[in-house]
Amino acid sequence: MNSKALPESDARFHALVETIATPIFISRGERLHYVNHAAEAITGYSREELSSMNFLDLVPPDSREPVGLASRCEVRILTKHHEERWLDITATAIDFDDEPGTLISAFDLTKRKQVEAQAQLLAITDPLTGLGNYRRLLEVLHAEIERSGRTGRPFAVLLLDVDQLKKINDHYGHLMGSQALCRLADVLRVFCRSIDTAARYGGDEFAVILPETGVAAARLVASRIRSRLTTDSFQPPLSASIGVAVCPQDGETIEALLREADRELYRMKCGEREATTPSVCSLTSSVRSADFSGTKRKTKAKLYFGNLSFEATNRSRTERRIKTTPPHRSAVIGTGAE
Repeated sequence: MNSKALPESDARFHALVETIATPIFISRGERLHYVNHAAEAITGYSREELSSMNFLDLVPPDSREPVGLASRCEVRILTKHHEERWLDITATAIDFDDEPGTLISAFDLTKRKQVEAQAQLLAITDPLTGLGNYRRLLEVLHAEIERSGRTGRPFAVLLLDVDQLKKINDHYGHLMGSQALCRLADVLRVFCRSIDTAARYGGDEFAVILPETGVAAARLVASRIRSRLTTDSFQPPLSASIGVAVCPQDGETIEALLREADRELYRMKCGEREATTPSVCSLTSSVRSADFSGTKRKTKAKLYFGNLSFEATNRSRTERRIKTTPPHRSAVIGTGAE
């Protein structure tokens, strides 16, 4: 593994690879026969340590794939100090010391991978609460519906609505209202298992997806969340209305499950657990009722920015049909609970 072991004809090659920043690994048989200084730096191992290793020894067992000759791929390695690094490697067949071997050159992709992972996380995260967003919620619902269809196992959806957030905003200020949303998000994290997903559904609404959970267990989780909020010593006091839906008994589509959970949430908020379904029930909108009088209809829709809400009023003729198409939301998600 040193220059003395190399033939004189390889002296120029040795001088070249020791000065470039690209990590070089040369294997012969089952062991690394030669590595340059850049390879030592990126792996944290000395030349002597690497000489007793195979290149794939650097790759975690769950990520190992055969590196074929004249191939190029991205691999994840662990350094001597158990740090994760990503390499773009090219493996080429060569003759080294008149014996067949493989030259592996590597390019460090670690920073790029970290930036990509951060961008992906931001795309599915609510910046206020740190939970997941509406996009993440839909991804998980799709996956759970498919899994439930394959296995026949249930999963539950909780929809939560912070009670009287507008009064908190009006009385304490919008900063305190934002803190109230974060307090509820913290409670959801406490009661979420690693397999669960908690999300900010939109405005003052949240959702929790509970895999492998039936209706009784889901209601128990909902009860614990409400109890935790009532024992919270922070001010102002918080409470939440919670609706529960279970797949497949309450529906086998995203729309059906959200609609059923939304109906129950509405009944709880109105104090009418056994009341009939409201005349207008929007899947993703906070608009849950409409007032019809004379020949005109007035509807109110809430637009959200942070925790602020703005009401937009629209008057239209009665002849126009009611549209229940879900609006685009800028909601957000995190991890789930028990």
